[in-house]
Amino acid sequence: MHVLRPTHQHACARVSIRVRTRQAGFTYLMLLWWVALSGLMLAAMAQSWVLDARRAREAELVWRGEQFRQAIEAYASVPVGEGQSQLPRRLEDLLEDRRSGELQRHLKRIWPDPITGRPEWGLVREGDGITGVHSLSAARPLNAPEGVLRYEQWTFVLGQPQAMRP
Repeated sequence: MHVLRPTHQHACARVSIRVRTRQAGFTYLMLLWWVALSGLMLAAMAQSWVLDARRAREAELVWRGEQFRQAIEAYASVPVGEGQSQLPRRLEDLLEDRRSGELQRHLKRIWPDPITGRPEWGLVREGDGITGVHSLSAARPLNAPEGVLRYEQWTFVLGQPQAMRP
């Protein structure tokens, strides 16, 4: 029977394999650490992007709301005959106003609500006329006028004092 005795080469090979295994384990742990750290950084960036997008939609709400308010103001200032409404009955009336005998466009288009993304707006009415608009969203705004807790409370109304605007 022949017994193989480890030679110096075999011993070195085993030591070399152990060192490579330890290095591979260390590399694997470093890779896991890097993936976890990258995930945390991406999550933080995503939160920042979401917040920036909300701020942009809110700024767009203010701009669009002011466009509606100014258009209603312009519509109400047109001199009309007896029996004609000084206020628009529908938002579409702001696009084409023929009450004075000539076409007037107080608003270029009816923009969708930037908060909900839908074309519907909440309407503030006085009798059967529209005096203003508001978003239909019940979400909390980031930067609203004092006393406004939800977007649907943030109105853009004819004759509204400057304090109610952001």
